[in-house]
Amino acid sequence: MGEKMASLFGITTPKYQYAIDEYYRIKKEEEEEEEENRLSTEAELQFNQQHVEEGGEDNLPLSHRPAMEQPPASFVNISFDLEPEPPLATPDTSRVPAPLSS
Repeated sequence: MGEKMASLFGITTPKYQYAIDEYYRIKKEEEEEEEENRLSTEAELQFNQQHVEEGGEDNLPLSHRPAMEQPPASFVNISFDLEPEPPLATPDTSRVPAPLSS
């Protein structure tokens, strides 16, 4: 009986179907990104192995050398000191409000 009433009023989709769809979309994107990262890593390792076999690691650019030989990344810590700002609305002392008529 309830299904027939819901169908009659057009209430056939779950209340939070948009949230469920969004969850599955995000999950699929994450899985695709992980797969791309895995394939990229495999391709880079294969490239490095071929290059080492052909001419040695000395000819490899730093970006293509194995991770152990790359120089460590440097991080810069930047902090800012904010100066106080003047108030947005300063009262104008040269103006007097108009009197209200009763």
